[in-house]
Amino acid sequence: MSGQATPIGVPATCTYRYLQQTVAISGHNVLVEYYRPNGRGPFPLVFMLHGSTGAFSVEAGREPASENFGEKTLAAGCFAVALPHYLEAIGRKSLVSREEMVARFPALLSAAEVLLAQAEALPWARGKSVFIFGESLGGYLGVALAFERNEVSAVSEFGGGLPTGYLLRRRLRPVVLVSHGGADMLVPPSEAESLRDYCVANGVPTQMKIYQGESHYLSAGVRTQVVSQTVELFNRIDAPSRGIKTLGQAHENK
Repeated sequence: MSGQATPIGVPATCTYRYLQQTVAISGHNVLVEYYRPNGRGPFPLVFMLHGSTGAFSVEAGREPASENFGEKTLAAGCFAVALPHYLEAIGRKSLVSREEMVARFPALLSAAEVLLAQAEALPWARGKSVFIFGESLGGYLGVALAFERNEVSAVSEFGGGLPTGYLLRRRLRPVVLVSHGGADMLVPPSEAESLRDYCVANGVPTQMKIYQGESHYLSAGVRTQVVSQTVELFNRIDAPSRGIKTLGQAHENK
């Protein structure tokens, strides 16, 4: 199925195809949604990790009308997107208890590693830059992945923080973008600040934005800003590999 997103903050430059795949993990079938840009690839990969409430339910073979948190916008920006329903790897659609999230974190991280490796092997993404975009629980998982896998160039997370016990295990540092609601009562802003402080102390290039007055569930306008800043960051990092000058580079060369 082909489509084109209504852009969130950035103009669309690619049409794309929507695909679904089922991956068997630990005796469970995990649905993965793919957004494959049309045209000559391969394309940089964005591996997206939803929060504990799960991803939107989908019908077999049909592209959802709505975005979870920017997948269509990223595909329209010429990124290959993988959005796995990773909670299905433990037989769940959602998680409510923070205690269970902590207890299940190693199994979820293991599943995410398998799903990321499969996405990286796709012919339309193989060998290109790898980025991670996660929300809430997916943000914690995304940071853990980025801290251990050298191929991950950057991670953007919102509503998450520093995963306990999963510190940097790589020589090359990823770029980290931290976004958080200043009035978040579920995951307090101190979690974001701890992630920022750890990154700065360990030489990880980090940007952080606290959105004052925003809860854990960001308003539509702020979610638009987070997606736009994520697209901008990923484009800036990937531009040299595509021979593209960023706005700043173009000004420098005038």
